[in-house]
Amino acid sequence: MYTSRELRKGELYSREDLRQKFDITDATINTGIFQPSGHDSIWLFVTEKKTPDRTQYADRLDGDFLHWDGQTSGRKDQIIIEHENLGLELLLFYRISKSEHPGAAFRYEGTFCYVSHSGAEPTHFVLRRTDNWANDNA
Repeated sequence: MYTSRELRKGELYSREDLRQKFDITDATINTGIFQPSGHDSIWLFVTEKKTPDRTQYADRLDGDFLHWDGQTSGRKDQIIIEHENLGLELLLFYRISKSEHPGAAFRYEGTFCYVSHSGAEPTHFVLRRTDNWANDNA
């Protein structure tokens, strides 16, 4: 199941909304990279300006490009790099800050694909929007 078929681009979703909508009980939904059981999707939860108690990754959505730091451990790097070959879509849930939207929600930005990466611990990724939604709604 591709989660993107069940979501609306530009809509706000909190993690709790997503838990209820997709009947998720897995606590790893609280991490930045989540793959729901039974879905051919990887959900990326990205907050640009982190609270001081969080790792200060350098993440920025710039039009159709996401400049994003993976997890420090690098355990999910390969699945991000190989997502297309594995038949998985990357979905971006993005917010500037935790307090930007009610309920600490994220704006669903749509599907993205891997472009490149560099470095390690964390790996610096560049992902590109695949549906050109930003240009359609500018």
